[in-house]
Amino acid sequence: MSSDDASAVIRLARPVSKVITLGPAGTDAHHIASGLGTTQLVESFPRAMEVAWQQDAHALITPGFVARTAGEISDTWVNLHFRYSGRMEIVRAWPAATKPMCVAVNRRRVPDLSRAESIAIHPSTAVFADRHAAGLRRTFVDAKPLAVALAAEGTVDACIGSLDVVQAAGDLEAVEVFHPQMLWCLYQRTARATTTLAADNLVAATGSGA
Repeated sequence: MSSDDASAVIRLARPVSKVITLGPAGTDAHHIASGLGTTQLVESFPRAMEVAWQQDAHALITPGFVARTAGEISDTWVNLHFRYSGRMEIVRAWPAATKPMCVAVNRRRVPDLSRAESIAIHPSTAVFADRHAAGLRRTFVDAKPLAVALAAEGTVDACIGSLDVVQAAGDLEAVEVFHPQMLWCLYQRTARATTTLAADNLVAATGSGA
């Protein structure tokens, strides 16, 4: 085992007590994080990384992260990862199945998917919209439960969301169900960043750099 490998094992040994990840309740990130420790849910993966950095907690991020603004890609996992280079590091990465996902329709608006005109999705699920609901006008949201909420309230005809969230929402019917796998990354502060912050805090407390 190389010294780098040994250092990685030491980093992995750090206990996970608090995990910051994407909310609201019901996201796949929430589901995975709940099995790791106490969770704090925030509005986006970039915010999860920011809060984890501030609190010296762990952040759970998926490399599938894509954000869109006005329909255009505005952020991705690789950009987020490099923005925190030297400050946050991946200490664990693993594949895991998502909760069952589905395309669901609001039967109060349309009789079936073939009559739907609009769909709410998280950007990472666009491939499933291409596969099962091509041609529908898309509204992008930051988390799948938000897509389900838009369909349930009648803002759009359909959505892609987790099956359990769809079933709990009422007024929606799942018409296509799938169970894909995703990759997850657990981040924590780098040892160097933690040491630097500790030194900075000591200087601030003593008022001296000596």
